[in-house]
Amino acid sequence: MTSEANKGRHGIGRRRVLKTGAAAGAAALLPGVAIAADAPRHGGTLRLAMPYNPASVDPMTGRNLTDFNVLYAVFDALIDFNPMTLELKPGLAKSWRFSDPKTLALDLVEGVKFHDGATFDAAVVKLNIERYKSDQRSNVKADLTAVDGVEVVAANRAILHLNKPNAGLPTILTNRVGLMVSPNSIHAGGNVDRKPVGTGPFKFVEWQDNASFTLARNDHYWRTGLPYLDAIDMRIISELNTAVRTALTGETDLAIDLATQQRAIAGRFPGVNIIVTPSLVFLGAFLNYARPPLDDVRIRQALNYGVDRDQLNQVIASGLGQPTSAILPKEHWACDPSTVHYYRYDPAKARQLLSEAGHPNGIEIEAWGWPDQISMQRQELILSQLAKSGIHLKLTPVAPQQAMQNFMLEKKGAMLLSPGGGFPDPSQAYEALFGKTALRNAGKIELPGFRELLDATMAAPDRATRKAAFARLQRFVIEQALQLPQFIGPGIAVASPKVKNLAYGLLLTPKFQEVWLSA
Repeated sequence: MTSEANKGRHGIGRRRVLKTGAAAGAAALLPGVAIAADAPRHGGTLRLAMPYNPASVDPMTGRNLTDFNVLYAVFDALIDFNPMTLELKPGLAKSWRFSDPKTLALDLVEGVKFHDGATFDAAVVKLNIERYKSDQRSNVKADLTAVDGVEVVAANRAILHLNKPNAGLPTILTNRVGLMVSPNSIHAGGNVDRKPVGTGPFKFVEWQDNASFTLARNDHYWRTGLPYLDAIDMRIISELNTAVRTALTGETDLAIDLATQQRAIAGRFPGVNIIVTPSLVFLGAFLNYARPPLDDVRIRQALNYGVDRDQLNQVIASGLGQPTSAILPKEHWACDPSTVHYYRYDPAKARQLLSEAGHPNGIEIEAWGWPDQISMQRQELILSQLAKSGIHLKLTPVAPQQAMQNFMLEKKGAMLLSPGGGFPDPSQAYEALFGKTALRNAGKIELPGFRELLDATMAAPDRATRKAAFARLQRFVIEQALQLPQFIGPGIAVASPKVKNLAYGLLLTPKFQEVWLSA
């Protein structure tokens, strides 16, 4: 991550940005640099601008990556991670180990209380894992397909019994299925969607839809001395230029989830920190390949030949992204660079494939998209590109949560233009996108061969073997055109110099327990 305090300059030097933050390229390698910090200071309210209203703040029912802006503030995970490197570290589980490939033991921190006073222990771990696995409303069942059950050995020890090896499970437990919800909320049928109760550094106070979240300091947080902030005032501002201007004029202290256009705006203002960071988030399109017309691989391949990824990266991301046919950046340890550019822009090839599939005069495909300014710009460019191949998208832009509802739950339309990725372990990314029970797999089918290839990545005993297994899986997904990736997106944020110790890392999901404000 790069962070520069502007001293009257006109933007960040392009060469430096490209070297340190471009292409999301060092997603697995660059350690990143958090905003410089002096001695911690307690007190103050962080005023945050973010563009998206969460669909839900229950880890089980939420659907968007940006939900984590709230989730990681209210909930603690069983296993924690460094936002800049994704290196695992203790969370509510102070240690963990595989006693054999299908048995994962968790030793838990003792004395932890939820915001409502309930006690955290192994029974709560069992309750949460079982809820994530079996609740009718759960959107995260795919993350726990390898888990058969949880054994409570003692109050401070839980054992996860697996039906098959899953080397990525500890990393998966840093994500939604590792976030622990109060048992009182679960047993009482509490409205976790709207009123989350966790053990995290901040307590939920209020949510005004499409307007704001208010969080207050957890005075009884189990990590001594944390958090530093008294409160977080999250303001939901969907218009990105407006969001960044609030940070530039001092109305807010931090604006996140911005685009490269807002970086250019911020570059004209002195006295702010502009953050450009690599990410694991790709811009793409989810496809329903369980039914016509996208059940024909030739049409899915035509879509991939019909988008000009280089042009999209230049126009939408100012060249700071990484054009790709894959779902991981090419420098990620689990990515095989040999297939990253499998699909080059080739309208003639796309038309040929359409003709072979029985559509010599072109095809119309119903699609959903997002209505914000930058999404509309990207979607309009994609529509223009695909039209040159005879592919005409009938696009309906709606709010992100509604788009997810329409496409993934109600099975309307053939595709959804939306960001994807942002999963800590690559096996989780493939499972969440293409697994049979995955929310993002609208058709709820797996193509023959997918499961065996994915299982091989989780059964591998070491990194080298896993890497080779992921290369085979990546080629399968790309050849079958199960997604429509365009480019890996950079993370952009703008912060006041008052904001200290902010780590805006690879997942673009900031954590606030160690952030403070200078006087």
